[in-house]
Amino acid sequence: MFIQPSPASASIEFASGATGQFNSIALTPAQFGAALQVLAMLPAIERVDPRAQAKALQAYARGAGFTDEALAGAALHARVTALARWTAAHDPLRQSDPQAVIEAAARHHLVGTDCGVGFEGASFQELILFIEELPW
Repeated sequence: MFIQPSPASASIEFASGATGQFNSIALTPAQFGAALQVLAMLPAIERVDPRAQAKALQAYARGAGFTDEALAGAALHARVTALARWTAAHDPLRQSDPQAVIEAAARHHLVGTDCGVGFEGASFQELILFIEELPW
């Protein structure tokens, strides 16, 4: 008998498969911060268009010298999206230190969630707080 997964579980299964690939791309906080700047410089109409974001991030990945620019661009897009979701749910007033958030977003593992690829909220917050407390 064929059992069709619910849309939520199908999303998590896809996300779980993609996270391994996205997590395999080593990013520095400087690279992630630069990717955010690339998106910030897009015209307003493109800034909210996921396709325009993906295209801009792939171009950034090409220019930054990533071996697999398509995968690196997709990984950057997944991290940017995960950060936007986490911020909306856990830090809507943006009270966290921006540099600590960038550091955490570049390093924290992505996981599959009901909304797609994202950060596990509590552990991501812990990493941000840990980075904020570092003496450098």
